[in-house]
Amino acid sequence: MKQMDKVYKILVIDDDPTLCLIAEKKLSQFGYQVFTASTGNEGIAKDLACIPDLVLLDYDLPDMGGVDVCRKLRQNSMCNGKPIVFVAGTEEYQSIENAFQAGATDFSRKPINWTILIYRIKFLLRAYEINLSLLSSEERLTKAQKIAKIANWDYHLVNESFNWSNTVYDLLEIQAHPRKSFTVQDFLEHVPGHDTEAVRQAIVNCVNNRVSFEIEHEIFTGDGTKKIISHMGNVIKNDVNEVVDCIGTLQDITERRNTEDQVRALAYFDSLTGLMNREAFLLVLDKVLVTNKKYQLLSALLFIDLDDFKRVNDSLGHNFGDLLLCKITERLRKCIRTAEKDKSYKTENYRLIGNILPDRVFSASSIDFNRFDIGRLGGDEFTVFLADIPNEEVAASVANRLLKALEKPFDLDGHEVYVTFSIGIAISPNDGGSIQTLLKNADTAMYSAKANGKNNFQYYTKAMNERSLYRLTLESDLRNAIAKDELSLVFQPQICLQRGCLIGAEALMRWHHRTKGEISPAEFIPLAEETGQILGIGDWLFAQITQYLKFWKQQGLIRENFKLALNISSLQFHQSDILEKVRNQFPDYELNRHLEFELTETVMMNNAETNLEKLNALKEYNISLSIDDFGTGYSSLSYLHRFPVDTVKIDRSFVSNMESDGQVGIVKAIIAMAHGMNIKVVAEGIENQWQYDFLKKEGCNMGQGYFIYRPMKKHQFQQLLLESVNNRSVCP
Repeated sequence: MKQMDKVYKILVIDDDPTLCLIAEKKLSQFGYQVFTASTGNEGIAKDLACIPDLVLLDYDLPDMGGVDVCRKLRQNSMCNGKPIVFVAGTEEYQSIENAFQAGATDFSRKPINWTILIYRIKFLLRAYEINLSLLSSEERLTKAQKIAKIANWDYHLVNESFNWSNTVYDLLEIQAHPRKSFTVQDFLEHVPGHDTEAVRQAIVNCVNNRVSFEIEHEIFTGDGTKKIISHMGNVIKNDVNEVVDCIGTLQDITERRNTEDQVRALAYFDSLTGLMNREAFLLVLDKVLVTNKKYQLLSALLFIDLDDFKRVNDSLGHNFGDLLLCKITERLRKCIRTAEKDKSYKTENYRLIGNILPDRVFSASSIDFNRFDIGRLGGDEFTVFLADIPNEEVAASVANRLLKALEKPFDLDGHEVYVTFSIGIAISPNDGGSIQTLLKNADTAMYSAKANGKNNFQYYTKAMNERSLYRLTLESDLRNAIAKDELSLVFQPQICLQRGCLIGAEALMRWHHRTKGEISPAEFIPLAEETGQILGIGDWLFAQITQYLKFWKQQGLIRENFKLALNISSLQFHQSDILEKVRNQFPDYELNRHLEFELTETVMMNNAETNLEKLNALKEYNISLSIDDFGTGYSSLSYLHRFPVDTVKIDRSFVSNMESDGQVGIVKAIIAMAHGMNIKVVAEGIENQWQYDFLKKEGCNMGQGYFIYRPMKKHQFQQLLLESVNNRSVCP
């Protein structure tokens, strides 16, 4: 790079020492002299001391905001026209607005692309030097106007002459006419029709009526290229306040507008799908709700969430997950645009909502919002807002359209993927007049749709809110259940069906809430798994089981063939440190032969090869393995044969329906298959004598259920163990 005649000084104000070091290294390579400051006050002091030519300013500083620093720098006369570039990690449009209002010249995002930023710095410093040069001479003014893409005109009231600077030809990219003066009409011929009258009237008012103006409009260059122009007109007065002149300036701001549009896109639109992001969607929605309230209009918010989206990311990777979101967006757009044109969805006073949210950052731009529009709140969450509908049934009709449009498979570079969606609907004003309330209620309705089997929609009801609040309270209470000693274990005995003697038990968790009483496991176990609390509960369960087995063994209460089974959740089994936890909690290999882990088919088959390694490791710790709820998942017989499984448990749904639903054949097949692979069989949910006798006849090894024993508290089960030990009969 050619050495610069002048060594420019750059002040970097940022509390990140790494960024300061990188800035000093990068900028020094290009001949800049770099000063750094880690706080706002230090930066202000260094600015006064070294008088830099440009400032790189962090938006967030430890002692004060970057906006406040910028304002104080601008108060210094030496810093009046100096370029100040904000550097921030935020994409929030309000932050950008605050920066420009405080006097920022430009805005750059973190992490910094130094290649682009260095060229922008070069451009800003060049523009800064140009602005300084404007004060020195008319000749330099003309050159500066050409470089800065500025032209000007003036109207002398005394001789009524209208003159244009020669730079207008550069601005319009046309050849100057040597024998003809450039006129207002010549200029208007380059203004598009939709702007022509407004520009003509602004100039006429300035010249004839002494009215200053400031507008932005488009022009076409000689080759038809479109530019955006900032056009200002002012009146000049003499010492006695008489108007003697009218002047105007025109500046090509196309590049700046494009940059602003890029920043605007970052602030308002989702970079992956192009939909309005959460910030923009909620801002628009808030404005629309205010308008709807004024005109008593009905609107609906649809909250859409993909079911089991994590499965796509985990199996195919995040790139395919992103591709799926883009394809979903295409279908949503098409479906919503088609619905918007449907005559049956139009109100009596049908209206188009356009430009409802003026852009507070860039006055020339705005967000265009249709009657029906879409946003992406983040992740796999989408929202559809129906701004003006005749009745609530329209929301259901649109939801059905969406479900139907999304039910076809998606082609992800050769992978055919089926996904389902859960939709929650909230109606305004009935379900909320504010954006936050409406969004919360639509979200609540969406979770209700998931609870009702997924792939459906649900309207919000007040009862949902009550259930949601109850669930939130229950989740909070569950976090403290262990500390408050509210969790406990009960034991459901398992017997040898052939001899009738006690052979083991299944440990089951119970939650006795201090104010709500007994909470059903069917209620708190899924909640614990969904919120991740099952991991802490699992650690507690391991500690409890260890204590019980040690005590029973020491007291001589368990026989050699006794097994205590406990359920292992999916989250717990897939922890990266599960084997380390097992090794720490169950170090006694001799005691471990009384321990059995129950896992579902789904848990085992999800990433089967990796799970096979874990299962073999558990067997090395002398822990038995059982497949819980067998027959309800998707086991592969080839993997089942490879897995080191000791026992399968026939799901209670097969056992309870053997008599009425003809499930006898399935139960027989499971028993025969398991015995063929030398695997023992446990039947759970035995509730009557017929079931007991049938299973015994078919050779089922073990059984449990209310007909045999109900779950017992600790002291009851220990009494049963004592009686079993005193009984001399021996089970195989």
